[in-house]
Parts: sequence; structure tokens; C-alpha cells
Amino acid sequence: MEQNQQQFSEKLLKQFNSSFDFKRLMGALLSNWYWFVLALSITLTTGFLYLRYTTPKYEIKSSILIDENQNNVAKSVLSKLEPENDKSQVNLFNEKVILQSQDLIARVVDSLTMNIRYWAIGRIKKTEVYTECPIMIAFDTSGFKADAIEISVKQVVEGQFELKEGKITERVLYDTWIKRPYGRFKILYRSGPKVNRGYLPETEFIVHIEHEEITIKNILGAFRVNLNDGRTSLLDLVYTDNVPQRGLDFMNVLVHFYQKKELENINLTAQKTREFIREKKASMMQELKTMDSLTVDIQLNNDIVDVTTQTSTFMAEKTTSENAMNGLYVQKQALSSLKNSVYSSGSRNQVIAGVGADDPYLAQLIAQYNTGVQRRDELARNTGPSNPILLESENELNALKRRILDAIDKVDRSLSIRLSNAAKNASEYTSRIRSTPEVSRNMKDVNRNYNVLQSIYLLLYQKDVENEISVSSATNKSKIIVVPFASGAPISPIPKNIYAIMFLLGLMIPGSVVVMRELLNNKVINENDIESLTTIPVIGSISKVEDAGERENTIVVGPHIRTGVAEQFRLIRANLEFMSAAHNNRVFMITSSSSGEGKSFISINLGITMTLAKKRVIIMEFDLRKPKISQYLGIPNEGGISGYLAGLGGLDTVIKASGIHENLYIANCGPIPPNPGELLVLSKTKELINELQDMFDVVIIDTAPIGLVSDALILSQYSGINLFVIRQSYTVKDQVKMFDILHKDGKIQNPAIIFNGVEFLKKYGYGYGSSGYGYGYAYGYGYYEDQKKKKHKKGFLARFFTK
Repeated sequence: MEQNQQQFSEKLLKQFNSSFDFKRLMGALLSNWYWFVLALSITLTTGFLYLRYTTPKYEIKSSILIDENQNNVAKSVLSKLEPENDKSQVNLFNEKVILQSQDLIARVVDSLTMNIRYWAIGRIKKTEVYTECPIMIAFDTSGFKADAIEISVKQVVEGQFELKEGKITERVLYDTWIKRPYGRFKILYRSGPKVNRGYLPETEFIVHIEHEEITIKNILGAFRVNLNDGRTSLLDLVYTDNVPQRGLDFMNVLVHFYQKKELENINLTAQKTREFIREKKASMMQELKTMDSLTVDIQLNNDIVDVTTQTSTFMAEKTTSENAMNGLYVQKQALSSLKNSVYSSGSRNQVIAGVGADDPYLAQLIAQYNTGVQRRDELARNTGPSNPILLESENELNALKRRILDAIDKVDRSLSIRLSNAAKNASEYTSRIRSTPEVSRNMKDVNRNYNVLQSIYLLLYQKDVENEISVSSATNKSKIIVVPFASGAPISPIPKNIYAIMFLLGLMIPGSVVVMRELLNNKVINENDIESLTTIPVIGSISKVEDAGERENTIVVGPHIRTGVAEQFRLIRANLEFMSAAHNNRVFMITSSSSGEGKSFISINLGITMTLAKKRVIIMEFDLRKPKISQYLGIPNEGGISGYLAGLGGLDTVIKASGIHENLYIANCGPIPPNPGELLVLSKTKELINELQDMFDVVIIDTAPIGLVSDALILSQYSGINLFVIRQSYTVKDQVKMFDILHKDGKIQNPAIIFNGVEFLKKYGYGYGSSGYGYGYAYGYGYYEDQKKKKHKKGFLARFFTK
């Protein structure tokens, strides 16, 4: 079981390696280098043009610091009057909202007329101009009333312009009002050191005008306010624009209006504070005057000079008595708590803690009792409960507890007496106060309110002075830490990123095509493909020969030829000798899956290779449907195998000299019969092969493709070795599987594979050139250049063997 599982795993791994050959894939990528060069040229050129004609965007940055502890008199007054509203910390989120508010952005847009933009039309593209634009469009106070329009302006002569709006063209004068449904405007000349008046003579300007609300929305999408790390009250301002100078102007004007708004808020707050203080001062002054008059009237009407001293004395005595009563009440509560503590201990004597006593005798008894309890507890730990000393100690503690309770009762009685006396004194002073004239109390109430109002009046007077000083020295709470600046390089598009993307595209596009071709390829490319599809051995590979379908290039083997192809045929001959040594059948059948895979080419050159080993060889042209060998070798198509099988001739009409070598003969096909399948099953087929086997050392049968007709299956029973020709980049992998099935089903015995038309670089993916042989195709195998130049028409084959 484990062995079968291991074999299955090995088979899966083998199929994976065949279907995804990394070496071949890498070779395919390298062999198509010219496509990579072309793709890179196109993509990098596209990237260059994109950078050349795409409008870049720049980032404008600034930083402001919000002073959280700025002195503000108005806040100080409010904090004095309403302490719960004292908030010294600045909310940075509020400042962020203010900076990004539509109101503030609208002031900036209106100040810089950012809703009107200008483009100068060049020969290739139009370029947006800002400070260098020599003209400007100015609307009246009503402003622009439409969503967006685009007009064209070009100077005809000095002071006169050609105005295009849609299909309407009109000539207008400089500084003249032009009425339109969307508003009234005029064209002005712009002045300034950066203005380029060289644009005027020939340049046409495109003016894009949009409603301010649209511009504000676009700006809010490009403007960010970022809070810093939280440790500082720093705000980072970031704005993106394709014109750096306009971005700088926007940032400077924004900060200017923001700080101006701060000063306006400070002045408004100071004004409100001034009005509040002065109103309160006037009201309190009137109240103070009223209280002064009331005091004088009371004294005059009641003939009282000074009752304050007398009344104060009575009040002080009453207060003393009431304090004494409170103290006595506290002592009585302490005694009650002490008494409860003693009773709560019950029969078990415990330490009395947490309660003090003012009486020295009682305090002494409690100390003795606590000391005895501690000594008793120590004896209890060291002795048994029946110990006489412990019992005696317990009796002493009980006696002390009774003495403590007696002392508490005595002290409580004493305190009750003192409390009664203090209550009598307080009642006496209360009676005396009540006897004081009502006028005295009225005067005291008046004086008390007078002092309060006087203190508030003095405070308001002081704050009024401070408010006036703060208005004169008011400063912004925000400070510019980083002056607005524009990034030196554009943030979009970034050249290195664009070139990197284009470079990757230039590699990915052809690479993807090559990889997909490799993954979708269903043709046999190398021996790994064959080995993954079948267990039939490969006895040799034949390199590609250019124009092998032409007569002069068909023969690639000879006694004096030492090319790589010739040596490959010699290797196949050696392998066949080794395979046929076990049996006496020297008949080799050569077939393929379809036409064009080089059966006849292999048959001819393999026959020549056998003759070079001093063997008599005959090649049987058993492809009775599409014979090619006679055509290649220039042998007349008379008699032949078809005539012999049909009973129209004898053996002498079948065997013909090849004209290549004295030991090489051809059994040509003869006239193409209408029923080749019926001829092959005749007994004369076996007789013919047996007779030729007796006459020759080697019999090579060139038969029809096994994937198209059944001829090869019929003839395979007479051969000792059956050779399948597989052509690189031509034979479909499913056909190889068909060979394997025929072998496993026992329909083909002693099979072997010849790998034909091999470009050894293509085996590793280097190249995808087409090749063919016969049947409308051509092979290529690299032969001597001088042989390619010779145009032999007759007897050219024999010249290979003259030396």
C-alpha cells in the first residue's frame, strides 16, 4: 500500500515538473528579449509623454502654533464672576473647523478671485498661467451668477480683444463692461513684475469661470488641517495646487484672514466687557448712594449715635455660650459612646479603643482596664482557662469595668449641670439682644450690604482699566511657526514612480504573454514532457535541419559527414542494435501520430546510417496513402509494394536501388491504391516482409501515421521494434498518451520513441520558430553552407559517397 502511494506521489511530482518547467520558462523569457525591449521602449516612452503633458501638482505647507495660555481680560472677568466657566485650554478641533470653514475660505477665494483661472494655448498643450497672465476678468459687485463657463480671449490690437463664447465671436474694448446673462464683467490688463506681456501679441487665452461655491468645494477637497502629536498645540496646514505661487498666495491670505478674525473677536469681546463693567459700575454707584442716605436717615430719626459696640458685645457673649453648649454636647456624646463600648464587651473583657475621656480619673481607669486586658490575653495564650492567675485577672477586670461605669455616670451628671448653666447664659444674652432697638439691626444690615457692593465696585473699576490696556496691546493667539512654502518637486505625478510603473508594465506585458503561452502549450517541447506522459523509452533526439523537405537537404548522413545530426543517427543505430540483440527480428517500423513529423526523413537517414555499418538495408515505403520517400530520392513510381500486394508484379518490381549507397535499397510504394487497408491484411504482406527479411540485414518500414489510420497497427505485428516519431513543438501531448495506451493495451510491442526536429535551445524555452517536414512542412537541421548552395538535379545523392 505504501509503495503504491509513493509511486502515485512520484507520478504527480513528475507531471507537475513537466507541466511547469521553470528552466524552460526562464529560457522562454530570455529568448523573447526583443519583445521585452520593445515593450519597455513603448511603456517608458509612454511614461515620458505622460510626465511631459500631465499637469503636475505641488504641495504647499505651513504650521501655526495656538497659544493656550494667552492673557485675556474678558476671560479673567468671567472667571471671577463665573468660576465654573473658566476653561483655559484651547480646543484645537475648534481651530481646525474655523480654518476649514466655508466662510473663511470664501473670503480667500473672493480676495484672490480663485474662481477665475487662465490657460495660455500653446502649440502642443495649454498651460495654466497665474501671476504671469497679462489679462484679467473683473466682475461687478453682483459677481458671477452661473455654475461654470469657459470663454476664449485674444488680443487683436492694443486695447481690443476678440471674445469667443461657444460659437459666438465678438470684439470688445479694454476696460469696457460686457453684459451677459451670468453677470457683467470687463477685460483688464494686469500689472506687476511677474506679468509676461509677451503673451499678448499671438497667444489665445482660455478663461474658466465657475461659481464661488464650486471653487470653495474644490479647495476644501485639496486643503487639510492636521493636528500634531498631541504634546503641542501645533496645526499643520497642507494645500495642493498645480500652480505653486497660487498655493502660496492662498495659504498666506488664509492665515492673514484667520489672524484678522482673531483680532476682531478679541476687540468684540473687549467691547462687550467694557459695556458690561461700566453698566454694573453705574448701577452699584447708585446703590451705594442709596445705602448712605438710608443710614443717615435712621440715625437722625432715632437719635442714635453708636449701637454697634453694644450689639457686638451681646452677640459675642451669646456666641461664647452657644460654643460652650456645643462642646458639652460633644462630651456627653463621647461618654455615651464610651458607656456603650463597655456594655458591648459583655462577659468577655476586651480593650476599650477609639473613645477618649476628658476626665483624668476616668481616663486613668480606662488605661488600667486596657492594660489588664492585654495582660489577661497574654496569660490566656500561655496557660489554660482554669489557671488561678487568669481567673483572678478576670475578676480584677470585672471590678475595673464597674468602676469605669460609675465614673462615667458621675462625669455625665457633672456635664448635664454645666450644660444647663450654659443654656441659661445663652438665653439671657438672647433676651438682651432682642431688647436692642430694631433700628440697630437695620443699620447693621445696611452696613453689611454696603461693604459687599463697595468691594465689587472696586473690582469692576480695576478690570475696566485692565480691559482698556489689553485692547491697546491685543495680539493673536496664533503664531506662524513655519512660513508657507511650496514643495520643490511635484507630489503628483512623481517621475520615479511613473517610470517604475511603466518599467514593470514593460516587463509584465510580454512576460505574461510568454508565461501564458507556456502554461497553455499542449505540444511536446522536451524529453521531460515525453517522460511525464509515457514509459516508452526515448532512444534518441534528432536536431532540426533547415529546409529538410527539399531534395538536396533530405540526406544528412554520409561516410564523411561528422555533423551533430549524423552523430545523433549513429547513436540511434547503436540503441537499436542494443534493443534488437535479444531477438532475431531486424524489422523496424517507423510511424508517428500525424503527418509532418518526419517519418520518411528518419527512415531514409536511419537506413543510410545502417549501411555505414556494413549492413544491407531496405526501406519499405508502406505509406500507401501519401508516399514521400520515392519523391525525395527521385525513384520512379512503378511496380512497387501496391502492385505486388495486388498481384500485378513480382518481387523484382518491388526492390529498387536507392542511388545513395550500394547496400541501401528501396521498396517503393508504387501507384496509390484505392483500398490500402484491405491490401495490408492480405497474407502477401507477411510473405513480402519475410522474403525481404531473408534478403537483407535490416528492414525499415515507413508506414502511415498511427494516429490517423490503422496501417501501423497491422504492420507492427511483423516488426521487431516499433519506432514512434515525435516532433518538437508539433506533436500534441495527447498523441503521446495515445502511444502509451496502445503499448499498455498490448497492441504495440517493443516500442521506442525518436524525438525529432529538436532545437536544443527551445528545449529550455529559447525560441518558438516553426518547422516542418513533408506534407506541407519543413525541418531544419543545420548543414554545411556549401552543400546548401549546390542545386543537384540528378545524381546529387551519389556525390556524398564519392570521396
